[in-house]
Amino acid sequence: MSEGLRADLTRMFDAYDIRRSADAARTQKSKEDDAYFLELFAALRRDVVWPVFEAAGTMLAERGHGVEIDEQEFAVDAGGKVLEAGISLRIAPAGMPSQLHAGDHERSLSITTRHYNKTVWISNGRPQDAGGVAGAKGAYALERVDRNLVEENVVRLVAAVMG
Repeated sequence: MSEGLRADLTRMFDAYDIRRSADAARTQKSKEDDAYFLELFAALRRDVVWPVFEAAGTMLAERGHGVEIDEQEFAVDAGGKVLEAGISLRIAPAGMPSQLHAGDHERSLSITTRHYNKTVWISNGRPQDAGGVAGAKGAYALERVDRNLVEENVVRLVAAVMG
């Protein structure tokens, strides 16, 4: 092999190794960012959303209404389908017919991740044109979701269901 060929190939291999290393570092950083976002959402769900849902659920149950709180962890199934992390409050008002099907969202408030853009989506009652209550796609930055916002949405849900 000539020295010129060796030098050219060495230069190309070195450049390729640098790009591959940078790609691996970006991929690792992205995985770490995703994991951190899901950790923050789990803390939000545990420390903020669950207590509000539980308090509202207790009051509803005391008045004879059915209440269900469901949680879902983030997962990717074998087929690559993403299941977002989330928590939902479902209300079954006393004296009203039960929901038509499990996917009936008219009597529920759901707070779920959108891991691909690291936002939180709030769906309150009937699906809205843009998909939620926060404008385009119902998305909120994680830090914007606080006790007051959750409480406001619980009140909206109860008003819609019982109004």
